[in-house]
Amino acid sequence: MKLAMMASGVGSIVEPDELRSLGFDAVQMFFGSGPDGDREDPSIAEIDAFLRQTDVALAAMTLHVDLVAAGGTVEADVARAIRCVDKTAALEGRFGDHETPVLIWHPSAYPDGPDIDDRVVFDGLCRALAAVAEAAEHAGVRIAVEITRSGSIGSAESFLRLKDVVASASLGVCMDAANFTPDRTPLERAVRMLGPHTIIAHGKDVRFDPTGLVAEYGPVGSGTLDVPAYLRALQADAPVPYFVLEYYHDRQELLRARDIVNQSLSLTQR
Repeated sequence: MKLAMMASGVGSIVEPDELRSLGFDAVQMFFGSGPDGDREDPSIAEIDAFLRQTDVALAAMTLHVDLVAAGGTVEADVARAIRCVDKTAALEGRFGDHETPVLIWHPSAYPDGPDIDDRVVFDGLCRALAAVAEAAEHAGVRIAVEITRSGSIGSAESFLRLKDVVASASLGVCMDAANFTPDRTPLERAVRMLGPHTIIAHGKDVRFDPTGLVAEYGPVGSGTLDVPAYLRALQADAPVPYFVLEYYHDRQELLRARDIVNQSLSLTQR
């Protein structure tokens, strides 16, 4: 399992030519958000120039789009996701230790309102992801769903319920324990349950307020996540190619998170 970081930190937090010397082998990059984000998508030439400059692999591309609303499937979002599948497929050969191109889908907030029909939401999400997953199968891309407690897929159990309906080999998980453990699914159980489906993993931390709600997300080491237990579980049940650090605000936070992860990984290998 190699370390990666978000591309947004390159140039602002670390210099492009020092990623490898700092222990990072890949970067996660982003498409534009929303159904009309095409104009913000980086071109293949821009991505290639960035990867040459940093001399690292592409850990994953990322898309933030809803796919589902209170009334069910959002067709414009599905069309946008399929376009990003095709754009991800066009980047084949740049994804380092991944066997295929990887697109992370980050769900937005669960639909809200006075008359929400949760069955309509679930069925709409299944229809949306079935269409995206079918396109991904044809394109040779894997879709990594980033489970998040406030989103339309908020626990290990909710992903597996979805997977029972959308039984596509292209559909998997971006494991980010701070996003949904331990309140939605206990940590070790979550990794164990999702291990066969896990494509890539994120590293950040979380703090809860006295009521049990999230107070703040932050870099590894800033909250209550049991990082050694998380990494032990990943090594045992979901040995992903890349562990992507995020939510750091400066160089010190990034390097402290890196050191905590490396120390924890060394303990799991003894």
